[in-house]
Amino acid sequence: MREARNSKRILIAAGGTGGHIIPAISISKELQKRGIEILFVGNKNSMEENLVKDEAIDFRAIDVQKLYRKFTFSHIKFPFKLLKSIYDSKKIIREFKPDAFLGTGGFVSGPVGYATHLKNIPIFLQEQNSYPGLTTRKLSKYAQKIFLGNAGAEKYLKIDKLVVSGNPINSNVIKENEKIDFEKYGLKKDSFKIFLTGGSQGSVVLNKTLYPILEELLQQNIEIIWQIGKYSFDIFFPKVKEIKGIFAFEFTNEIGKIYNSVDLVICRAGALTLAELETKKIPSILIPLPSAAENHQYYNALELKNKKVAEIILQKDLNPEILKVRILEMIGKYLEMRENFGEMNHKDAATKIAEEIISNLKEK
Repeated sequence: MREARNSKRILIAAGGTGGHIIPAISISKELQKRGIEILFVGNKNSMEENLVKDEAIDFRAIDVQKLYRKFTFSHIKFPFKLLKSIYDSKKIIREFKPDAFLGTGGFVSGPVGYATHLKNIPIFLQEQNSYPGLTTRKLSKYAQKIFLGNAGAEKYLKIDKLVVSGNPINSNVIKENEKIDFEKYGLKKDSFKIFLTGGSQGSVVLNKTLYPILEELLQQNIEIIWQIGKYSFDIFFPKVKEIKGIFAFEFTNEIGKIYNSVDLVICRAGALTLAELETKKIPSILIPLPSAAENHQYYNALELKNKKVAEIILQKDLNPEILKVRILEMIGKYLEMRENFGEMNHKDAATKIAEEIISNLKEK
């Protein structure tokens, strides 16, 4: 029998990548605003542990192993680690006594979600991608509600459980209205500006493709804002740091200002990046990461292409000449593409999800 409490408690699990962790943190904060106690479960010594603790959210670590798609010796340990992680999750559940579980994907959500199912605790899921991940597909049969970042995922899951909520994204991106200081970074106010980003780590492939065509782009009154990332920063930054019309850096905390300052983005097709582009209504050239689990980045990109707000170049077809041609084509139609953006629901997604969960619990 559950002890009487004034507040509800929700157990949240996510991990592996920022694409799973950031939505979980955003929803956690919205739930906390409404008086809900949160305990976040993630892998030990992980990205989620660092990010969650920075947000002053209670965190418990378990030891979870990713299921690799190519055979490695780690596969031998996988069944034992899975059983141990489920056992540890059940112990956390006994101690925390949650009223519900929310999983936002990644391999950490799996064992924690299954343990809550064994304890007959209501399960809620949030799926960011247009093609649902393995964890979401496996736990979906136990879930009360599944919140979708993209409507394209509807055809892969049971329709009666689905809510198209949008993807919770960084609140700083949503709230930022200022542009960068163009003069400070040697840029003109009236040029066509491209932002190339491979994410916080950077993409060596994208960087190598952009570099040979920089001079031709600059001659067309196109200026470049370039998040090189850490992996090839030492290679490319020394070559471009003195070139007027290029603002290059390893990483930035001013991503909102950059989005407000550019006309076109060239990037991979992670779900949260695309949600940010939709929220800011920026046309894009998308190069899906071919090694992404179950090719989900391609399906994410296809959804934006079908909305006529993005173009896709597959990595196997990517080279400097193709990228240059596609950029020049986009200049001729980017204003029209901007008009194709409808009203996006990503900016209110965390609020909608939190309120839906609380409403569902009250009905119970």
